[in-house]
Amino acid sequence: MISDTVAVIDFCIVALMSIVAEWAYLAAYLDANYSYEPYIVAGALGGLVIVSALRNQGAYSFERLVTFRGQSRRILLALAMAVLVLLSVGYMLKQSAFYSRGWMITWFALAFASLFVNHYLASRILRRWSSFGLFARNIAIYGSGEVAAKLIEHLSLNAELTRIHGVFDDLLRGMTPRVVVAGGLSDLIRVGQSTRLDEVLIALPLSEEGRIASLLTNLSVLPIDIRLCPDIAAFELRPVGVVNYDGVAVLELARRPLDDWGPIVKAVEDRALASLMLLVALPLMLIVSLAIKLDSKGPVFFRQRRHGFNHHVISVWKFRTMRVSEDGIHVPQATRDDPRVTRVGRLLRRTSIDELPQLFNVIRGDMSLVGPRPHAIAHNEHYSALLERYASRHKVKPGITGWAQVNGYRGETDTPEKMRKRVEHDLYYIENWSLWLDVKILLLTPVFGLFGRNAF
Repeated sequence: MISDTVAVIDFCIVALMSIVAEWAYLAAYLDANYSYEPYIVAGALGGLVIVSALRNQGAYSFERLVTFRGQSRRILLALAMAVLVLLSVGYMLKQSAFYSRGWMITWFALAFASLFVNHYLASRILRRWSSFGLFARNIAIYGSGEVAAKLIEHLSLNAELTRIHGVFDDLLRGMTPRVVVAGGLSDLIRVGQSTRLDEVLIALPLSEEGRIASLLTNLSVLPIDIRLCPDIAAFELRPVGVVNYDGVAVLELARRPLDDWGPIVKAVEDRALASLMLLVALPLMLIVSLAIKLDSKGPVFFRQRRHGFNHHVISVWKFRTMRVSEDGIHVPQATRDDPRVTRVGRLLRRTSIDELPQLFNVIRGDMSLVGPRPHAIAHNEHYSALLERYASRHKVKPGITGWAQVNGYRGETDTPEKMRKRVEHDLYYIENWSLWLDVKILLLTPVFGLFGRNAF
């Protein structure tokens, strides 16, 4: 995100300096009248070339932005590349005669000075924020042997970028006096669900592949990165096809979903579309509320506790469709011709109109428009014990609709196989999320989701 932001600012600076150079050299110095359009086009093309050249040189990596080392050379090379491209394009299109050489020299100088200042200020700001721990990754280490001790020693050298939340292990063989174990795997999962944990570093040798595989399965319930540092030799290696973790070669085993710009894009998508949908649906929701009150006794809305992102308990809003409001240890799923469902409720459930109040959950940030459907806590605990990867559904926010729903897996899940298929589709969505996939699901929901045969 920081890399993209600096790149966009660089592009705007280059484009703006082309106009400033035109005004300073042609209008002010030569007192000549020239059109701005050709210079705006040249500045935009130059900006694209410069940003691409800087990105190819790695100038936008966080480490180089923070240190500022070598940035002047990279900026000069990028500017030289832009000049060569502009001259070549101008020659090929026979447009070079329309541009002033004095303007190009002025633009080159102004762009270099401005980009230099931008990258210098970025390094100062990022270094300042880093000193406050703003970019520190919150990590936990699993393993208590010599590898863990070396990891702690190495990461402690750069405390501004890493914050260790504890060392965990269930087998304390080989524990060194330098390592204090905070608990076992269950304690690690509890920490991951109660605090903001970014990743778990597994400090175990590759010879314990069975234990590592079991750890990976159990830790997959957390929305975190999982990485492996298998041996002391990792401190001497240089990464090739693995993650360079501050100079240590570690194997990346899993990644959190919705990384980089993903959370921001999805949050904007959810808030904007949910607000618009709520505005459009408000008249219908008022009519439904009146129909519910006339049809049966009880409140208009029904709130049920369900597991949300990272297993946090949230209150999900729905229109009341039953004569009872069950939210206890045992919550029977609705079945065909269920006597608990009211006359109005039957129509609401079949068309999924009863889910409309969950737009409030989306605006509040508890849910997304698209994601795995949240289940009652009783159902969640039952299927978590029954299906191995069921808990991995909570690595993203639950949704009003989802990939499983538009593929026919909605309504009653009276067999483990039906729930397994739903979980498979939910995990596919989590691992392959994109803005286009969200749009596709939202467009398919009225066609395949609202009038499904399994909705009752």
